[in-house]
Amino acid sequence: MSGEKGLGTNGAGPGLAWNDVEILIVGAGTMGASLAQAYAQSGFGVGLLDVSDEILERAKRVIDKELVSARKNGLFSDAQAAEIRGRIRTSTSYAEACRGKALKLVIETATENIEVKKRIFSQLDEFCPPGVVLATNSSSLDINILARQTARPDKVVWMHFFYLPHKNRAGEYAGSESASPESLEAAAKYMKMAGKIATPILSSRKGGAADVIFVSLLLEASRMVAEGMDIPSIEAAGRVAFGMPLGFLGLMDATGIPLGIYTMHSFSDASNPDDPLFRAYGNFFSPPECYEALLKNYLAATDKSSVRWVAPEEANKTAGDKDLVTRLRDRFRAVGFMTAVECVEAGVITLDDVDRLCRNAFLWPEGPFALMNRIGMGEVIRIVSERAELSRTQGIDFPVPRRLVSQAKKNEPWPLDPSPVVVHLEKDGKIARIMISNPQTANALDNRVFEDLKSAFRKANQQDGPQVLIFDSAPIKTFIAGANVPAFIQNINRGNFQGIKDDTANWQDVIFHGMTGVGKPKIAIVDGAAFGGGVEVALAFALDPDSVVVITDRTSYTLPETKLGIFPGLRGTLTLPQVIFKSTGDAELAVAFSRYLILSGGTASPRLIKHLGLADFLVPARRRDDVAAKLARAVIEHGGKPLSRAELASLEVEELPAELTPEEKEELRIVKDLFLRKDLVPTLYAYGRGQAEIFFSGEIKALAERIARRVANNSPHAVQVTDVLISQGYAGFLKGKSLDELAKRELDFYLVPTFEHPDALEGLTALVERRFPEFNRMLPF
Repeated sequence: MSGEKGLGTNGAGPGLAWNDVEILIVGAGTMGASLAQAYAQSGFGVGLLDVSDEILERAKRVIDKELVSARKNGLFSDAQAAEIRGRIRTSTSYAEACRGKALKLVIETATENIEVKKRIFSQLDEFCPPGVVLATNSSSLDINILARQTARPDKVVWMHFFYLPHKNRAGEYAGSESASPESLEAAAKYMKMAGKIATPILSSRKGGAADVIFVSLLLEASRMVAEGMDIPSIEAAGRVAFGMPLGFLGLMDATGIPLGIYTMHSFSDASNPDDPLFRAYGNFFSPPECYEALLKNYLAATDKSSVRWVAPEEANKTAGDKDLVTRLRDRFRAVGFMTAVECVEAGVITLDDVDRLCRNAFLWPEGPFALMNRIGMGEVIRIVSERAELSRTQGIDFPVPRRLVSQAKKNEPWPLDPSPVVVHLEKDGKIARIMISNPQTANALDNRVFEDLKSAFRKANQQDGPQVLIFDSAPIKTFIAGANVPAFIQNINRGNFQGIKDDTANWQDVIFHGMTGVGKPKIAIVDGAAFGGGVEVALAFALDPDSVVVITDRTSYTLPETKLGIFPGLRGTLTLPQVIFKSTGDAELAVAFSRYLILSGGTASPRLIKHLGLADFLVPARRRDDVAAKLARAVIEHGGKPLSRAELASLEVEELPAELTPEEKEELRIVKDLFLRKDLVPTLYAYGRGQAEIFFSGEIKALAERIARRVANNSPHAVQVTDVLISQGYAGFLKGKSLDELAKRELDFYLVPTFEHPDALEGLTALVERRFPEFNRMLPF
């Protein structure tokens, strides 16, 4: 395999040495290869260890295939794909793979065989440096057995990634009974740095929470087959039960026939009657004979894909008996409800985290507790009782949790708090991390988000413990996607323009008088693409003298409002030029770049963001939490007081180069030329529509034409209004007017008329409908 198309015949990308490997994956099967790819995509040097070169070569081919597909789908450029390949090194030698100076974490993903895993952990313990944390991805085995195989039981943790790790955004983690808090922190950190929404599991009971719930549903589907139910009805019931696009039998076909049954074997293993999971469930997880027979056929088959639950001729059939589908739907729900409540009752996971985990891992539109609340506890206990009675007649255990029975007797909904804002206290409570975690909406902003942000910041600022606040967002590709657009559309259609104004005023108040401008020192981590309101939140932290902004190589700023027929409503027209001017002292650049970014809806790269003073530090994404921790420690050592610029510089944070490329320097030069012209808006529209000649040449002319066309394609009304707001706001700033005073003028005189204009509804609706807006293109001048 050539270096260009693969990981290289020597098992390493160019320049990657074992001393550069921070994370080692043991087991190069489907999960191991995917996990190696996930960490390499996140910028880590990754080792991949297995028993033979043949297995490793197959893993390389799998990773290559995934990267080729990602390139075709526009997720990576050729250069980025090559960099990802170059971050993975392979070996068959423990001695070679475990000795790297940078190694911090080993994740074992070998076959679900406890004896195999025990041998692996013994060797890892022998060859890895003492400080390395050892993790297993096992979905069904007891982590405490593995911890006892080592001389470092305090450094053995469970990190459960979902199929496939480089695509699925969820994860669970837990410690062994002997794991230290530092090892748990490492598990949480490295799971997050792989882009996962990491859910803490509060017990070392095998299976965690997700597999107990999900495998029970796979088991229920196989039992329905054993009882003679038809495949289309089973699949339809599974889809309807939890709002999934694929039924449970189809899911088993997609993930591999053995996966579910091996977990069932482990969960129903009676060899240790004191095992906490077996004690709770007894023989509930015993698979039916039809599944055992299917596994036997699968293992014997040359073509594994030919052995399936759902035969090709069954795949497109529809269920004929609607009443049967309803009965089977209720059975699926009963099993899901029983296992979800049991996990909470057993102290494995919190009630709210069950719902978050199911939404993130399984992509259910709502978690089991929210679903129970929706259908009512009377209906819940009815279907659970019926399912328990069926199990009794079949001689199968079905442990109905006491807590479920109690809740049904009270006939009250579960006390859910599905907040999109999560708060964690770290370092003995000295750090409060406030995080927007709403991946289903790409961390979008709405009234609930701001209500919870206001409460979280107020509480953290008032508490005695925290000395520094870290603002963060869920580790997805987007920092904050901006405002919740459907809510705007709804208010416009109802004529509720005052409601839009009131909401905007409240959001501004939270950002500038709750999150920033008051209270304790703050560190904002802006990792990923920031859009609209997300950029404006980041700008508020950049403007706040008591805050530090950390961005990464994945950060970008885009203000698309003029394409949506509106203007940045959270003070972006005011804060952007102010921050640039305060950092650079260049008034022309401040105005020109603000006009460029907002009027054209352009995107600022991490280097530009740092160059313009919109961030304090530019670091690799994989180091963002390390840098935030270093900054937080410095604040704590400073008595909880903000750090001066000189004190920040003295910390010697290892940053990425922020020097602009020649292309970016040229871009800034063109921006100053184009966006400081007299009669700016009509001139740009004339350029963009080819009605006037741009007096540049070559590539510079092409770039200027592209910028002008972007402006001309946006809402003429929004562009004109926004240009006025930038100019008037900056003039007011130079005259010493306060930010609040300038913002009030925008709200009082410009916000409602802008949303009343037809361009606003057209632009916002076009975004939701994923089409280009059709604005009235008549010149508004």
